[in-house]
Amino acid sequence: MPPRLKYTIVGVTACGLAVVAGLWAAALGGSRAAGPEGTGAFNGAVRPAGAGVPEFALRDQEGRLVRSGELLERGEPVVFTFVYSTCEDTCPIQVQQIRGALDRLGRDLPVVGVSVDPANDTPRRARSFLLEQHMTGRMTFLLGDEDQLEPVWEAFGIAPQRHGREHSAYVVVVDGAGRQRVGFPASQLTVDGLAGDLRRLGA
Repeated sequence: MPPRLKYTIVGVTACGLAVVAGLWAAALGGSRAAGPEGTGAFNGAVRPAGAGVPEFALRDQEGRLVRSGELLERGEPVVFTFVYSTCEDTCPIQVQQIRGALDRLGRDLPVVGVSVDPANDTPRRARSFLLEQHMTGRMTFLLGDEDQLEPVWEAFGIAPQRHGREHSAYVVVVDGAGRQRVGFPASQLTVDGLAGDLRRLGA
């Protein structure tokens, strides 16, 4: 089955808040955590079994080539978020929640922002976005054309920014083995929730 048929994505909010529905919702049904930190339950929605990180080689905001395998070689959680550089509401909020979670942990982990607006995301704009969010040196912003980014969007169930359709505003935590473990739509992302799930995954 083509990866596109696995996901139904509904966009909401001006910048791109989306809730993953359809088959993703069915796969996640009943898997959302209910307990507080320390109970062993996740705060985010558990991702379907078998969902992983696709192989990719993309340039970041500095022009450096970033390969998926390199992000996972340390065997620790990686935070993926899907943003665009000219966003003024949901995307900055997501990144600030991630920043707060890292501060709460007291240490940095790899944070990867994947462009959902390749036509307008440039290295200069990506650098400016990271600077404005005080995430320079703490987050990598991956860029590319649509053909390069599409396999990543599909693997994570993300709809990119398009005319008349907002992108999926989602944060996904990948474990040290490269498996997608939990996801947060922007409306449910909190500093404490993300920090708690990162701890459960060994951060």
